[in-house]
Amino acid sequence: MKNLLRCIVILLGCMFIVLPVPISAQENALGRKAEVLKSPQRIVSLAPTHTEILFALGLGEKIVGVTDRCNYPEEAGKKPRVGGFANPDINKILALKPDLILAFGTIQKSEAEALEKRKQKVLWIYPHTVDQVLESFERIGRITGKELIAEQLRQSVKERIQRVQEKLGDIPENRRPTIFRVMGLDPPGTIGGDSFQTDVYRLAGGKNVFGDIKEDFFRIDIETLIKRNPDVIIVCGQNPEAIRERIKDQRGWEKLTAVKNGKILVISCDLICRPGPRIAETIEKIAGYLYPERFSHEATTESKNKGS
Repeated sequence: MKNLLRCIVILLGCMFIVLPVPISAQENALGRKAEVLKSPQRIVSLAPTHTEILFALGLGEKIVGVTDRCNYPEEAGKKPRVGGFANPDINKILALKPDLILAFGTIQKSEAEALEKRKQKVLWIYPHTVDQVLESFERIGRITGKELIAEQLRQSVKERIQRVQEKLGDIPENRRPTIFRVMGLDPPGTIGGDSFQTDVYRLAGGKNVFGDIKEDFFRIDIETLIKRNPDVIIVCGQNPEAIRERIKDQRGWEKLTAVKNGKILVISCDLICRPGPRIAETIEKIAGYLYPERFSHEATTESKNKGS
């Protein structure tokens, strides 16, 4: 399934866990004087997440390079390409003469270090929780001279998440459904407690069935999956019916409660795999799926607004 592989590539940036570089060290790599004296005018984004944040901060005109995966907003598709998320071309990046490069996750750590050795200013970000995602808005805003807009962005996203929480606050922990995030089928791949997506499920009123494992991405066997027996399966892609059928056809998966009950949520990879400004939308969609009776009014209102 191409969409599954696509999301796995994105998440590979968080596969092998290393201790995140302290914030001060990451910002020192950019140079304190550069941060204080001027805002960057030529920015290269090496991750779709960063590209979305930059546009949300009103910095679209200052972006001079993006990856092949950067497709949102629409204007991002018009920017020069510097290669893929997993394999950006350093020579193409240098040719654009950036004064700031934004990198993401473990998979880009070696590229970030190589670019720093070439005297480039790099901000490397690797969020593990939703709070850290929101903090990344302000960190990028601070380094680009968009502090106020970044603060407003963080607050607006936080308020949307809080509205979801208000509707779910009375649901006890033992009544919250367990979720299995499909990151591969043969063998099954999934995420653990070190992935920001685990926090997304928590805020949406669910629980990652493998949230107790302190890893980001890892493989399991079907016997382990059957033993954990999740209530809901979440998978990313663009063809829900075909994806659901593919999951149902997997050997042994028919024993899962989620499959028996048809509780398979298919959501856009661009939403669920990106810890950026649309993270509240992701939480809303998952919460609406898990608790439709609590969010039916919003769904009806949104449908009417789109039709008007």
